[in-house]
Amino acid sequence: MVMVEAMKKADSADPAKYLPELQKINYKGVTGNIVFDPKGDIKNGTLTLYTYKGGKREQIAVVK
Repeated sequence: MVMVEAMKKADSADPAKYLPELQKINYKGVTGNIVFDPKGDIKNGTLTLYTYKGGKREQIAVVK
């Protein structure tokens, strides 16, 4: 939905036009606000790493 919002604001599906809009977005999503820094990385993002052992999913780490 964030990409769609950026494309709407740029009135284009051309990455050269919508990527500058993407970094300006503060999108209120289900998991919270989605905001990007000047490098295009998500601010305050969280990554959860999992592995599978014996057919069961196990959480390895949560990286913020």
